[in-house]
Order: sequence, then structure tokens, then C-alpha cells
Amino acid sequence: MSDALAIDEIVLKVPATAACGRIVRVGAAAVALRQGMSFTEIDELRAAMDQATELLLAPPTGPGATIVCVLRAQGGRLEVDLERTDGASVAATDAARFKKAADASNVSATVEPERGRLLMRKDIGRPGSRPAA
Repeated sequence: MSDALAIDEIVLKVPATAACGRIVRVGAAAVALRQGMSFTEIDELRAAMDQATELLLAPPTGPGATIVCVLRAQGGRLEVDLERTDGASVAATDAARFKKAADASNVSATVEPERGRLLMRKDIGRPGSRPAA
């Protein structure tokens, strides 16, 4: 198993585009692997990250819009805080659909649709899971 990261927080700031949204997903997966998540848990997190970036990119982006992703590993949990910097809101129906998809991926999610902000939590080492490496 890889050694867990000794860093409390990692911040990624990327342009609000689909291509750069993938960078956020890969970053979250890399941190999850270093924290000892199983391949199944990482795949669940990736699925939730895909849905999250899709949700944040649904409203049209203005010039200079970015997505800020803060990854925190603490207490057997990985937290992912995502927000669009241009203040664009997301539709409540889209937010509800995202929350349902996150729940299906065993990821706890809170959505602040008016701010374009998402907070996801994924527990590390769910019973019956094996570490990825």
C-alpha cells in the first residue's frame, strides 16, 4: 500500500472547461489512491467527480471562469470541495440528479446550487474493500 499523503489540503484551480475538468477527476483519484482507497472506492469517487464537473459546467461559462477543487484527507475520509469562481448557479433539478448519482456511488454530497458549489465526502476503507496498492 502507498504511504498516505502527509498533506492536509491540496488545491487545484483549473479553467471551467470539460478538458480541464478531467484534471480535477484524475487529481482526486490520485489522492484517493495515496490515502489507501480500494479500486472500487476510487472508481466510485471518479464517477461522482465526473457527475460533479458535469454539473458545474452545465451553466455557460464566462471568460476567465475557473473551477476550484480543494481535496482534504482527514479522519479516514476524503473531502472534495468544488466551486465555480464566476458565481454561476446550477439548476435545482440538476443538483438533485447529481446528489442521487453521488449517493449511488457511495459518496455523500451537499450541493449549494445558488453558489455553484459542491462538497463531497468519501469514506476510506469501507467494510469489505481492499486497498488498491
